[in-house]
Amino acid sequence: MSPQRQQRTLPPETGRLVRLWLALLLLGGIEFGLSFLPLGHRARPLVILPAIPMIVAVAVGFMNVTKGPAIVRVFAVAALFWLLILLGLGSLDALTRIDYAVTGLH
Repeated sequence: MSPQRQQRTLPPETGRLVRLWLALLLLGGIEFGLSFLPLGHRARPLVILPAIPMIVAVAVGFMNVTKGPAIVRVFAVAALFWLLILLGLGSLDALTRIDYAVTGLH
């Protein structure tokens, strides 16, 4: 007699997490595609716009910030504030860079 094999099933939350992960991949692809568009100097910050729903999806979907105690929400807001500072500082180079024409090369 062969022992009866137990069928392993995935937790019910797995489908939601996979959909969330696929949404993050889609938003990342959109952001990557936007980076190749010939946008003007003033329109370059539009490339960062897909990052906002990505941040919200990670905070609400993966981190479950809404279900935690108040201290969790305080630290999440502080982390988002710090992330905004880092994104702002990181984008300053690309947003303020000026291309100068080089003349007089031999």
